[in-house]
Amino acid sequence: MSVTGITDQMMQYERGTEFICNNKPKSPKKYGIKRPDARNIVAVLTGLFLVFVVIAQFM
Repeated sequence: MSVTGITDQMMQYERGTEFICNNKPKSPKKYGIKRPDARNIVAVLTGLFLVFVVIAQFM
C-alpha cells in the first residue's frame, strides 16, 4: 500500500501545531507564566551535589 499526498491526519496535525505556535506567548513573564531559568536549576543542582560531596568526604 502506497500513501501519497497529504492525508487528513497530516492536515489536522498542521492545524494543531499552527494553533499552538500562534497562541504561544513570545515572552511568558508578561502573561504571568513563570518558568524556572536554566541557570537557577543548574545552580541548585550544583549546590546539592557540592553538599553531598562534602558530606561524603567527612563520613
